[in-house]
Amino acid sequence: MVHPRVNGFDFHVEHWITASAGHNGFLDLLGVVLAKYAPEIWALIFIIMWFWPPYRRTRARRAVIYAVISGALALVINVIISHVAPYRPRPFVLEPHTIHRLITHPADSSFPSDHAAGSFGFAIGLLFAGATDGILALILALAVAWGRVYVGVHWPTDVLFGGLVGVVVGFVVLALRQKLEWAVNLVYKILMVPPERRTSRERR
Repeated sequence: MVHPRVNGFDFHVEHWITASAGHNGFLDLLGVVLAKYAPEIWALIFIIMWFWPPYRRTRARRAVIYAVISGALALVINVIISHVAPYRPRPFVLEPHTIHRLITHPADSSFPSDHAAGSFGFAIGLLFAGATDGILALILALAVAWGRVYVGVHWPTDVLFGGLVGVVVGFVVLALRQKLEWAVNLVYKILMVPPERRTSRERR
């Protein structure tokens, strides 16, 4: 079924990605976990990075704060865009007989993807922790975007645009991180995180 707000690229890529949905147990499980439990997965990652010993002010903890700020701002912007943009039917709504919906979801507008926006905002924020952390976080964000398409609740351009929002917001937050020092210090104070220990050479 053709819809004026769903282009040919979306149709072809959507069917290519969802071709195995409902027929491949491993991919079905992976897609459902990523699409449904992405917020919990990110929360677990943040908790591990935050409480990894020693409990002091480290670059990784700053990255977690930047990631949370980036993801939250990306989600706010996404919500605003979703209320302004015209309604776009989700794949399982537009093609109920060809798209295998693997999770329950309201039939609201699919554009843009909140999960993709938040995930890429988180991932860019975690780049501050280091290249390895950032790359792994970006891989997870890509996997979440794939999962949302695979389970039939988003079109490819939904996650592409949402991901773009997250990336832009994430880099803006990192670029303006000096202006966010008050927020970092506030979090440290609330959670009672002690300062980083300085070496004897740094004390001289």
